[in-house]
Amino acid sequence: MMSTAKRVCKSRRYLLQIQLLYNLTGGKKCSPLGIWWRPRRFSSGCSTLTLKNTFKCYELEKGPPMDVELSREDALKMYTQMVEVRRIEVVCNNLYKAKHIRGFCHLYNGQEAVAVGMCAVLQKKDSVITAYRAHAWTYLMGVSAYGLIAELVGVKTGCSRGKGGSMHTYGDNFYGGNGIVGAQVPLGAGIALAHRYKGDGGVCVALYGDGASNQGQVFEAYNMAKLWGLPCIFVCENNHYGMGTSVDRHAALTDFYMRGQYIPGLWVDGNQVLAVRSATQFAVEHARNCGPIVLEMSTYRYEGHSMSDPGTAYRSRDEVKTIRSKRDPIESFRKQILQLCLADEEELKKIDAKVRKDLQAISKKILTDREVGLDELVADIYSKNLEPSIRGVSGFNLKHKNVADVCFGKSRRTPASEMKDVPIGDAAFVAAQKKASEESKARKAAAAAAKGKDGKDGKPASDDKGKDKDAEPKDAKAAEPPKAAAPPKALAPPKSGDKPKS
Repeated sequence: MMSTAKRVCKSRRYLLQIQLLYNLTGGKKCSPLGIWWRPRRFSSGCSTLTLKNTFKCYELEKGPPMDVELSREDALKMYTQMVEVRRIEVVCNNLYKAKHIRGFCHLYNGQEAVAVGMCAVLQKKDSVITAYRAHAWTYLMGVSAYGLIAELVGVKTGCSRGKGGSMHTYGDNFYGGNGIVGAQVPLGAGIALAHRYKGDGGVCVALYGDGASNQGQVFEAYNMAKLWGLPCIFVCENNHYGMGTSVDRHAALTDFYMRGQYIPGLWVDGNQVLAVRSATQFAVEHARNCGPIVLEMSTYRYEGHSMSDPGTAYRSRDEVKTIRSKRDPIESFRKQILQLCLADEEELKKIDAKVRKDLQAISKKILTDREVGLDELVADIYSKNLEPSIRGVSGFNLKHKNVADVCFGKSRRTPASEMKDVPIGDAAFVAAQKKASEESKARKAAAAAAKGKDGKDGKPASDDKGKDKDAEPKDAKAAEPPKAAAPPKALAPPKSGDKPKS
């Protein structure tokens, strides 16, 4: 495996050979094809890169490896994904300003390395749940760019049929964006519990921002995850601003990877995609074998908290410009790819142009789609409908429908075979009381029957061998000893419900 220094030396030696060949031929082309230079060849194997100042450990004996390997295939894949995520957010920005997207819209510009680096390690059996800044995660977890943008626009081709919007997008093993601050963290612990219960070897990544890190439910999730040893990775995407408040003003402890206290933590440079990938691999192995871990991804968002926030009232434009020029995740990864000779500038520019062209075509086509019809307003309110009518609606008689029926253009009621005549409201409460009363009576009757049976079986059997013939009673009544004459039982305390004897 060739180091970076050896690659640079080899490249320089190769350029000197080309220059010498050029001088010897007098600047003339020396091949039958009219080309005097050799075609450039890229490495098909893995290159090694040493990371610097990318990790900080808390309650860990050792952290992720600093020397990481990168193949040409992985490099181009991750670079393409980062460009796609950035371009999707640019398209969403433009559509929002054109009023095609309405409501809340939180962009991910500047944080692409976190989502791309983590998804490069996660497997299909692993799960992800995040906050409202969910566009990148939705796309990387399997939802197409068309389905994602269409959902934001609000048309029926969206991944949630246009009814979820920016914060409610879902996919396979992706439990969506969540609009309530910090609410997804205990849900993530629950998903990790499901992985442990099923024994499928999966882990759950629960993401939240630095603003949500002060929520009490986050620490409750920490506690349960540690008690039960859940395979959960808590990830704080620290973009250094909770809405419009900087971390220095809203957090007494800004080292969020130490917030777990009794849970190990790891600080990661979230703008270096290779550092994120290495840290995620380390965290996944730790979660599967040892239990929960807290990661802090130090990153930065270029846009405001949401589209309604210009992002300049609480920070200067120079600050954003400086981060873009020095720590931009895409530009830094581009430089690493070029330094390792895994691709050239021309190839990367072609990727940029293709992504821009594809997403521009997608955005134009989405604008021709339509919203869902009113008949879908009452569709799939229940996952399994047990009643013909929608409850809690006064003045309307709405019948439940399945989205599958609506999609095929055959809107119909739920079949009677799938319905159950179950009581609702006060009738349900009365039915529950009646059922509980009947069960109590049945238990008492069974206990009384068992007690009577034990009384009959428990009589002492007569033993003729140990008795004298003269002592034998003449009749059955004389054989029964008087109740008061039983000395052991007379000393026993009376049972509850027994009447005193005269």
